[in-house]
Amino acid sequence: MSFHEFSANQLRIALDAKQTFQAYRDAERVALQYAGGVTWKRVSGKDYLIKVINRTGGNKSLGPRSPATEQIYAEFVAGKARAKERAAALKQSVQEFAGMARQLGINRAPNIVTATLRKLDTFGLLGKNLMVIGTNALYGYESVAGVQFDAGLMATTDMDFLWDARATLKLAILDEEVAEAGVLAILRQLDKSFEPVSHQQFRAVNKNGFFVDLVKQTPNPPWKANEPERIASGDLTPSWLQNIKWLLSSEKFQSLVIGQDGLPAPMVAPDPRAFAVYKQWLSAQPDREPEKRKRDRLQAKATIDLVRTQFPHLPLDENAERMFPKSIRRISTGAGFGL
Repeated sequence: MSFHEFSANQLRIALDAKQTFQAYRDAERVALQYAGGVTWKRVSGKDYLIKVINRTGGNKSLGPRSPATEQIYAEFVAGKARAKERAAALKQSVQEFAGMARQLGINRAPNIVTATLRKLDTFGLLGKNLMVIGTNALYGYESVAGVQFDAGLMATTDMDFLWDARATLKLAILDEEVAEAGVLAILRQLDKSFEPVSHQQFRAVNKNGFFVDLVKQTPNPPWKANEPERIASGDLTPSWLQNIKWLLSSEKFQSLVIGQDGLPAPMVAPDPRAFAVYKQWLSAQPDREPEKRKRDRLQAKATIDLVRTQFPHLPLDENAERMFPKSIRRISTGAGFGL
């Protein structure tokens, strides 16, 4: 096997760390509902309750002072205080579990990967508009299974996101910079050194040589009208990839992965069976670099071994194989999931 299982103690801490992070994530979303605040504003001799709705001072009136608006104000202030207190307490617990995760060696994914995932989730892009493909998806599979893949399978200096251009973009929070520059703006919130690669406008790179790539399924036909070219006008321009639709149409695989700093992050990746078949298909492409082809085969086999032994709820049968064209099931070394 190309992975080893967690000990009982590692499993316990990993589960507790992820559950606590999920509770913190939910608490942050509740606290977000109180963003902006409410205040009283005097207009023409009357007090009005005003709700601030964005960072540039946009607001709307909730009505003149009355028993009803005073109650709204009191409930808002109290609710905001409760939400803030709960989020702060859970954040402390998340930090404590992060220390345990580091001590037990279950901190896996690079910090830039987990930080990017948390930001994308905050803005509502993860899952609906973007999902992780490529090597980093393996962190999600191993996390759910309670195992660790061999380190040689995991090392990478890039992160690939598949953009579902069919999904409507709707940012979870208002941020003019992100609305204008999309994923690139989010990356720059994490690391100001991220810049687009001049001759490869689908990717950005930071000062440490870490790349983030944005890809999409080639339109069918390629001149298909009314399909957006990018997430935002100032964003990266996704590269077109053939047959990425197998990943795009598969069931999304959701997980929480733990970063090298011990902090968890949500991840959305393709169904691991789809990932394995796609990787196996890539390994058979004659124009792909030999080193990558070999690694594709190893990752495909490792993922299928994981599904066979750890994911009984994901059958490797004829029904599952029907997710893919027959010609793709019979590639390289054998048929279907006999990788």
